[in-house]
Amino acid sequence: MGGWDFSIFWLAGQAILHGQSPYSVENFFSPLLFAYGFVPLALLPQQVAFFLWLFINLVILIVCLRRPFWKWLLYLPMIHLFSSGQVELLWWAMERAINRGWRGAILGALMTLKPQAAVILLSWHLLDWLRNDRRTLVRWLVLTVLLWGIPTLLSPSWLGDWRANLPTSTWQESAGNAPGIFSLLRLAPGIWPILLVIAAAIFIWGQFQSKPVARAAAMLASPVGLFYSTLALVDTAPAWLLVPASIIATILSMLTNTFIGFAALPVIVIIWHRYHPQPELPKKIEVTAAA
Repeated sequence: MGGWDFSIFWLAGQAILHGQSPYSVENFFSPLLFAYGFVPLALLPQQVAFFLWLFINLVILIVCLRRPFWKWLLYLPMIHLFSSGQVELLWWAMERAINRGWRGAILGALMTLKPQAAVILLSWHLLDWLRNDRRTLVRWLVLTVLLWGIPTLLSPSWLGDWRANLPTSTWQESAGNAPGIFSLLRLAPGIWPILLVIAAAIFIWGQFQSKPVARAAAMLASPVGLFYSTLALVDTAPAWLLVPASIIATILSMLTNTFIGFAALPVIVIIWHRYHPQPELPKKIEVTAAA
């Protein structure tokens, strides 16, 4: 039997192949095009598709990190990914390939198909494009509108089906499961107005910092996501620091029945970069030949 999350994605792809709505699959909470992305894997038997998906993820990890990849295999969100078949590593890898240009615009648009991951991984790039490369920002906007708009034109009911299939819990209950400051809602639901103000300040501050710090700040401030969303922090601080921290966070979560322990991971990244700042890359100098 394949991983729990992967089985949902695979069944959603199967539903597409059989002319059915992917929202007929229980616990499928993703946009319509996300299900189409799993159609190729749905052509295979589930167990074969699952092991192929795990192999693809392992290749992604090795290609992105090269020799040090093995250091992250005991990172708890990574263990969860390889046991459940989640997609966080693919989104993490797409972010690493984003640049100023068409490639960045295309990858950025695709990342919106998992909105909770895009909030954490894409926000720094959007501000960077706004400040330094508005052409790429416009390209991203156009591609994102097309990516969401064309399926809506072809199947106008999918947005309603998607909303109807989402969990019925209150936003405070959902936010309490996020691996950031909103995890405190599990202990004190009434403090949400204070957390909103703090989260906004953290998020805005973070976007004007280095990319790793911006990512950690966005995760700390985000009211969406689950503990495995912290996979986005891979390679933002040393493995010797984050891997043991993730194990301790898991133990604390089990003891407290909250995800407060995982909120420590983005804090650790921010503190690490406070004392180990990244050197600024030299700006590209364009030389224009005289006519």
